[in-house]
Amino acid sequence: MSISLQARALPVLETEPARRGPDRSADRRVTLAGLVVAIIFVALAVLSLALPAGARLGLWLPVHLALAGAAGTAIAAMLPFFVAALAVGRPVPAPVRVASLVLVAGGALLGVAGRLASGGDTSLVAAGGAGAFVAGMTLVGLSAALPLRAASGTRRVITEAAYAVAIVDVLVGVSIVALFLAGDADVVSAWSRLRAAHAWLNLLGFVTLVIAGTLVHFAPTVAGSRIRRRRAGATAVSLLAIAAPLVATGYAAGAAALAGVLASAGVVAALAGAAALALHGLHAHRDRAGWTTDLAWHRFTGTSLLLAPAWLLVATLVAAAGVLAHGTGPGSWRLDDLIGPLVLGFVLQVLLASVTHLVPAIGPGTPDAHARQRRLLGRVATWRLLGFNLGVGLFIAGHLASSSALGLIGGAMVLVSGVATLTLLGASLRR
Repeated sequence: MSISLQARALPVLETEPARRGPDRSADRRVTLAGLVVAIIFVALAVLSLALPAGARLGLWLPVHLALAGAAGTAIAAMLPFFVAALAVGRPVPAPVRVASLVLVAGGALLGVAGRLASGGDTSLVAAGGAGAFVAGMTLVGLSAALPLRAASGTRRVITEAAYAVAIVDVLVGVSIVALFLAGDADVVSAWSRLRAAHAWLNLLGFVTLVIAGTLVHFAPTVAGSRIRRRRAGATAVSLLAIAAPLVATGYAAGAAALAGVLASAGVVAALAGAAALALHGLHAHRDRAGWTTDLAWHRFTGTSLLLAPAWLLVATLVAAAGVLAHGTGPGSWRLDDLIGPLVLGFVLQVLLASVTHLVPAIGPGTPDAHARQRRLLGRVATWRLLGFNLGVGLFIAGHLASSSALGLIGGAMVLVSGVATLTLLGASLRR
């Protein structure tokens, strides 16, 4: 048969094929909007450093803008989107997603404003913000769970379980602080212990566990390696899922004999989980096939997600040392000790790398426009990576050595690298 006859024999579709899978266009727009709000929170955290120390309550304001504001909003934006995309489920209606973002971001802002207005004391305004944050995270959990009812893709049990435990962690952790801000007598009297429980549930529970559950699939995607079950990833999520609740229960138990045992078991689980997450990143990086285009962009995102779990391991070592040395008593928890490795090295680095990867991946525009965004976001990638991570190391060294000069140099390097990345992100979004 001739080639022309073969061509004529081929069926010709005169109509466009039916759409495969659910429509995600609205969900993508909501997710991108949430990531933009998260970037704004990071910028506000940076700008707040210019305020007098008393006005920003020391480092409380920038830390809470970065964690409750930026990390909380980014998680509210990405978590339901990621679950629905992995499971091939129909996303919840866009108004539900928008409401969750408004409640989370608005609650974080209201909580910060109320706490500043009260000079760091209890405040009904701040309590209302915490309540709005809890309501928003409840909607986030529902937005992630509902698409699973009729999902047609492969279920990612480890990631789904990580997200479920993380949502419970943050609901409990923020509810504790809401009761404190509202002036509940029992919580106020036990605040020295419950403050540490709140911090473990929110930082080393909620934020860390969401990132770990996401990196199980996201890190191989960014590295360009095969997405498959890796024992290190499952181990990391399993141990991190039990770590924060154990430690928080130990703090809540106070002077009970079981308190020290629970807290110690929790920090050991946290250490092992952080080590497993770092190992998972190394395996994903080792298995990568290698990229042939946009090398600088891939270098920045992939290497950032490789280095961030290493800083988490440092942070868990610091946090564990406090609990193992002091039990659940005074001196066992200091947020200042974790700002370098946990807030900057882990959370902020993952946030900047993830947004840098996702803006060209899920944002609107043509393939050519996305290619221009990737080239823009890859500018001075190596210098930004080196400056950020070397700065984190110097910041930690300055804190340990009580050297303000060393800490300022490290902080300045992190600031310059972070501002450069934020500037490139802002330029890419304008395009």
